[in-house]
Amino acid sequence: MPKIVDRTQRRDEVAAALWRLAFREGWDAVSLRRVAAEAGLSLGSLQHYFDGMDDLLDYSVGGVLDILDERLVDQLATLADPRHAESSVREVLRRMVPGAIADPAAERRPDDSWRIQVMAWLAVVNRAARSPEMSARLSAGSDRLAAAIAAALRSSTTSYSGDDALRDARGLLSLVEGLLLQLARGDIDPDEASTVITRFVALAFDRGG
Repeated sequence: MPKIVDRTQRRDEVAAALWRLAFREGWDAVSLRRVAAEAGLSLGSLQHYFDGMDDLLDYSVGGVLDILDERLVDQLATLADPRHAESSVREVLRRMVPGAIADPAAERRPDDSWRIQVMAWLAVVNRAARSPEMSARLSAGSDRLAAAIAAALRSSTTSYSGDDALRDARGLLSLVEGLLLQLARGDIDPDEASTVITRFVALAFDRGG
């Protein structure tokens, strides 16, 4: 009896192979044949699951976007509690930086796992620049997160106007994106990024007060 293969699981495995290969050898080394080999498949087998490289990239990037959407739900829930506004904002922003917060599963993952996550985020941004649908999805998530951070800033003091709080919230998100770029270049490590976030979150709440 032929083995039944879960199509979604196999596509996810191929996407994971794409990220591993791109991280280890660079995007110039990525081809359908190389990804197939990384996933332990023949090229013909891989082509049963993807029409070509664009299809594979769209699926892989879409998977990262799905993860970001799931995280957004958790982030909004964390920020909804006004009793711990500053610590909540700090936690949410630090969790946006792979490796900035100790993960209980870290010992079971490669040391470079956070680097792969940063690379995947950069690939999402690059792909979104050419896809209005992906760009709109990223922007919508960013807008919702900025509004929640602004609400947390306003909850800590009455001196924050709505416009000022939203401006500073967007500034904090821009800071995190800049830190991700520096992580990608190797200019800083996750611990340094975490320290920067802690400092600027404190400044934002002090400014409001």
